[in-house]
Amino acid sequence: MSRRGAEFGAVQPLLRRGGPIAAFPQIVLPQTSFGAGTAINTAVITRVTPINAFRLGQQITFWLGVVPGASGNSYFNRVRLKLWWARPNKEYRTPGQDEWLPIDRATFGDGPLAGLDNNRYVWMPSPKRLDITPYQTPPPAATPQPNSDSELLDDCLVMSLPSPADPTYTPLFPAPQVVCRWGAFFYPAMGYSLGMTWDGTVGAGAPQTLTISLTYSVGTLGGSVYQESVG
Repeated sequence: MSRRGAEFGAVQPLLRRGGPIAAFPQIVLPQTSFGAGTAINTAVITRVTPINAFRLGQQITFWLGVVPGASGNSYFNRVRLKLWWARPNKEYRTPGQDEWLPIDRATFGDGPLAGLDNNRYVWMPSPKRLDITPYQTPPPAATPQPNSDSELLDDCLVMSLPSPADPTYTPLFPAPQVVCRWGAFFYPAMGYSLGMTWDGTVGAGAPQTLTISLTYSVGTLGGSVYQESVG
């Protein structure tokens, strides 16, 4: 537990967006944000939280729900969600917060849409560090003494999904609920807003979009020290 005590924020978002996940906010990741294999790195980034949803270094608790698809139609049995963070231009200001100012153009460039959306100077992947030492066997190749390399790998959330037609699973979600998989996890805020690109392994058919629910609360004590040490 943090010695500073709780610094809780309200569970967000506060307003329902409607859609198939009853009473929870629906976010539709479009086909333009789909990237099979390595194309997940170049697909269009869809922003899934408001600008200024977070402050740098805050601990966030996320509740993520993923809908595999519709029964008797197309669905995914596995998805990958790549995380992207919008970095600030100056403290207390997000790029494009009110408008795209000259300081934004000087720092980030116009980008493909002349602004915030999908600008790779603004949106940064969420990294994981792979420790490479002189004492390991390849792959990857060991580092020369006395170095320990930290290879930065982009973090993706991966979820295996149930079939929406599985008779053992569907009764667990009575109407108006829909079959989905939920997960709760801690994550440090690495930017002022979160975006996603996605990939999926098809269980049946060929879905064109992915429906998720994402709610969150910031400032949730120090439990991530424990969770990140597991495994």
